[in-house]
Amino acid sequence: MTTSRHNEKFKGMMTALLTPMDERGTVDAESLRRLVRHQLDRGIRRFYVGGSTGEAFLLTVEERMGVLETVVEEAAGEQAAIVAHVGCIGTSDSVRLARHAERAGADAVSAVVPFYYKASMKQIRDHYETIMAATPLPMIVYHFPGATGVQLSLDFYEDMASRPSCIGVKFTSLNLFELQQIRARCGDDFLIWNGHDEVFAGGGLMGADGAIGSTFNMMPDLFASFYRDMAGGDWSSVREAQTEANAVIAHMLRYDVIPYEKLVLYLQGVIATPTVRRPLTQFTPEERRAIEAFYAQSGTLRRSAAGREERSPA
Repeated sequence: MTTSRHNEKFKGMMTALLTPMDERGTVDAESLRRLVRHQLDRGIRRFYVGGSTGEAFLLTVEERMGVLETVVEEAAGEQAAIVAHVGCIGTSDSVRLARHAERAGADAVSAVVPFYYKASMKQIRDHYETIMAATPLPMIVYHFPGATGVQLSLDFYEDMASRPSCIGVKFTSLNLFELQQIRARCGDDFLIWNGHDEVFAGGGLMGADGAIGSTFNMMPDLFASFYRDMAGGDWSSVREAQTEANAVIAHMLRYDVIPYEKLVLYLQGVIATPTVRRPLTQFTPEERRAIEAFYAQSGTLRRSAAGREERSPA
């Protein structure tokens, strides 16, 4: 296991960046730069690039490489930790992305389990071993059973924790008992990032070292102060912050998450369009009006737009 001192740069809150696109559905590098700068200006110094939130599986390998390069360039000189998600269904593309991540200047790689073909635990383990052998960058396992249909075992985590290159897991599950059991089985040097923002506080209480969050894109200020309160043991403030965040998350979950977050970032004046890539779709006029009305009365979301020119409803 890599030393805990080496891993300190990865602890804390990490934004799982969206991938902005123009009206044609092409990656919008300038909006991506603005998003990274917006996050940096609000004190965020850890980024998870090309994951589920970033529409990774709707991008080509070359587009994923370009997105990572843009983020690395924009964050240069900011002492930011950048984790490149390189997970693909196929091992060879994952290896290709991992080698590129090293060349591009990422600090670590992460990979979701290979899905769709119902790989065995041995095949999944071999997949990770092959990626880790291809680069000296540390590996973060990405566990998201709700999306992949794959449930990793505690024995699997314990085995991965014994490998020098594997430093932890992005744990995107509401099963916080399982999170606590990973901590108990794997020890304190195996880092755990909570992946569901609606249980940010619960993840911390059960032993997470930080969180990798999608809604940090649109609420960086709230979650930055939230994490400070949690690290300082101010649990009364933590409970209030979770309640505030969950008011937004509960509204978001009535809709498709990625289009919702992109629309909010568009209204905040951060990205140029709220475009998503198909088969994801834009909102109907009625849905959009409902979200815009919620945004207009949300102090939480509008506070994160401070200093930017907000957009009026369409």
